[in-house]
Amino acid sequence: MSISSFLTKKFLKSLFFPAHNRGSALPKKLVKLLKKPPGYWDLPELPEIGSPLSQSGLIAKSQREFSEKFKAKGCFFGVNGASGLIQSAVIAIAKPGENILMPRNVHISVIKICAMQNIHPIFFDLEFSSETGHYKPITKNWLKNVFKKINFNEKKIAGVILVSPSYHGYAGDLKPLIDLCHQKKLPVLVDEAHGSYFLFCENHNLPKSALVSNADLVVHSLHKSLNGLTQTAALWYQGNLVNKQNLIKSINLLQTTSPSSLLLSSCEESIKDWLNKKSLSKYQKRILEARSIYKKLTQKNIPLIETQDPLKIVLNTSKAGIDGFTADKFFYKNGLIAELPEMMTLTFCLGFANQKDFVNLFEKLWNKLLLNSKKSKSLEVLQSPFKLVQAPEIEIGIVWRSETRSIPFSQSLNKISGDIICPYPPGIPLLIPGEKIDIDRFNWINNQSLWNKDLVNFNIRVI
Repeated sequence: MSISSFLTKKFLKSLFFPAHNRGSALPKKLVKLLKKPPGYWDLPELPEIGSPLSQSGLIAKSQREFSEKFKAKGCFFGVNGASGLIQSAVIAIAKPGENILMPRNVHISVIKICAMQNIHPIFFDLEFSSETGHYKPITKNWLKNVFKKINFNEKKIAGVILVSPSYHGYAGDLKPLIDLCHQKKLPVLVDEAHGSYFLFCENHNLPKSALVSNADLVVHSLHKSLNGLTQTAALWYQGNLVNKQNLIKSINLLQTTSPSSLLLSSCEESIKDWLNKKSLSKYQKRILEARSIYKKLTQKNIPLIETQDPLKIVLNTSKAGIDGFTADKFFYKNGLIAELPEMMTLTFCLGFANQKDFVNLFEKLWNKLLLNSKKSKSLEVLQSPFKLVQAPEIEIGIVWRSETRSIPFSQSLNKISGDIICPYPPGIPLLIPGEKIDIDRFNWINNQSLWNKDLVNFNIRVI
């Protein structure tokens, strides 16, 4: 089967990203555009259109209007996913050789740009749930304890990265965290890729958006948590702690010189769609429906995990002695395609399409899975082996450029990693270049490999 043939394949339910559910919830104007003859909309940077960094043109006008609407200093569209804009934001904050503080559940794109620019990541660990295998949302007291471990006079920190919500939808109150950072004059970049729609739904008992919470830089994925096409994103800029010219230079450094006009149109239309009262009402109804779905499933004794994002249905498969990878294969085979399998859980993304038939279908398949699966009593996620605050043994930029050799992971104990070990999804590294594979880390990754086939008998590059 060719890729083009597979793209036309029908699934019973597409509960994965992008959140427009295979076109069901795309903005009307974008659907109209896509109905034009193929390629009709594939235009270069004509003067009337411009680019995300142009001073004039339709894109510049749209970005200015959105900035004014949300009282931000700037808005920049991106066509290289949230990853590209996160990387631009990182190098706008920190110069080569400087330190940047970040949580352990940071996205792989951050690690890559740190390696490229020789920016030094200093990691802080997060509270961990052994029941789910997930990190919990960070609290103000937790961040205070992190700050106590750092000598700010001795170690200059250029800025702080926060991730909220997580892939599964866990989110806390960002404002106290950002205020704590600002007291130390530290700019804050929030990876809010999974929470773009929070910005439009303040009255629906959702976490406050990072933009409303005064983060200096906020990156939204418009395909993960709005209804844009894949690769579309937006970066919001405010405050006085990040130099605007540095930010523009950083975006210019990493963005393509030939941005897709279709994707740029999708950036504009996915945000406009949520500013339209009629469309917004429809999407807010979806949020209420999602809460109803969660409630109905739990009433049927299906083991779900509650997070702050109602559009994520997180199934705790371990409660039934089934690992998430086995459950994922079963659901996939039966036409219900999930977003994220893990050892203890399986996450589904409801998206913004109507899911009125979801509850009955889900219950039917879950009961079928229970009847047909072997149960395991040994499902257990080990506590992550990280210190509260920890930096790699060797600078990541040095290791990235060093000669390495490939060996089986089974022989890697006490070696220095030259690799990013990051089973996909969700793009969160277990190990980065420069970190030592001590006995705790070695056992922890081996524990993950019992269930994740990406980690079975794999090789790792070490220096």
